[in-house]
Amino acid sequence: MKIFIPVFCFLGSVVCSAAPVTPGSPDQPAGDSCYIYIYREGSFTGSLANFAIYVDAQQLCKLSNKRYFKVGVKPGKHTISAHRGGVGIGKKETEVEVDCQIGKSNYISCSMKSSITRVRLDMEEVIETTGIKDISDMKVDNCQSGVQDQ
Repeated sequence: MKIFIPVFCFLGSVVCSAAPVTPGSPDQPAGDSCYIYIYREGSFTGSLANFAIYVDAQQLCKLSNKRYFKVGVKPGKHTISAHRGGVGIGKKETEVEVDCQIGKSNYISCSMKSSITRVRLDMEEVIETTGIKDISDMKVDNCQSGVQDQ
């Protein structure tokens, strides 16, 4: 019993001192870097389509429906592109160029566009307030753990 009380107090203090984490709330970039948040809106159309996301020609994630990920980059211009998996591998579907500034975050919205013959991922940069609102109810994509800051 004497051991139980100190252990219980220690665990209680650890739990109470932990900072709350709000899903979808953006972090502030550290020092001389900036973040690019890339997210895919949820839609039934094209939900099974597989798109690999590249930043500056480096594959970072296969972005799932209604998910987002972030990547830390150095300030300057960066090209974000999407390539569709399956038939036509390596064919660039769409891209957008982002000009990152120190301490700022940029948000790229990805949405599915479909026609009779194909489904494509449309990417566009959105303002920060729209990006924060959009990702607030999304989950971080599973690929986030493998993403390295550039």
